[in-house]
Amino acid sequence: MKQLQVIGTEDPSIAYVDRPTVKTIVLNSDNKILIINGGLLPGGGVESNEDNFLALQRELLEELGMEVTDQQEIGYVIQYRDFLKRKYIVYGYKSTYKDRVADPAPQDDREAQFVYDWFSIEDAQRLLESSISKASNDIETSGNDDTVGKLYNLMTTKLFLDSVAESS
Repeated sequence: MKQLQVIGTEDPSIAYVDRPTVKTIVLNSDNKILIINGGLLPGGGVESNEDNFLALQRELLEELGMEVTDQQEIGYVIQYRDFLKRKYIVYGYKSTYKDRVADPAPQDDREAQFVYDWFSIEDAQRLLESSISKASNDIETSGNDDTVGKLYNLMTTKLFLDSVAESS
């Protein structure tokens, strides 16, 4: 899989722990994209007993109660998160919405708060530009790892979305 970008800077004094994750752009039959909480993609961490596709299926069921088909690789993004001492390797995919098959089974309060909607590619790109701008301003005022993580994840979403838009 092709590396799209590195977000953040590797600090040689930090012993980062690799954290593989998966995210997917889900397209429905109207060619609209599923966006969570104002600019994020569904997905999450890959457990040691999973490959990327199994992790993606599990995360979609947990977070949204849905199944997808036709997973296609987009590329990956590396995020250096100094506060957590983690190097996130975020593998991006494009998937086709199949069906809602269950109620979501959130793993924590954060997942229980997920709100999602379907956007055209153009509207999703505008939403992300606005969300990235707001998250960048938030970093200037707080600068904690939650705000850094949100910004990095929004930037990663935009990279995956732009790659899909270019290939359409």
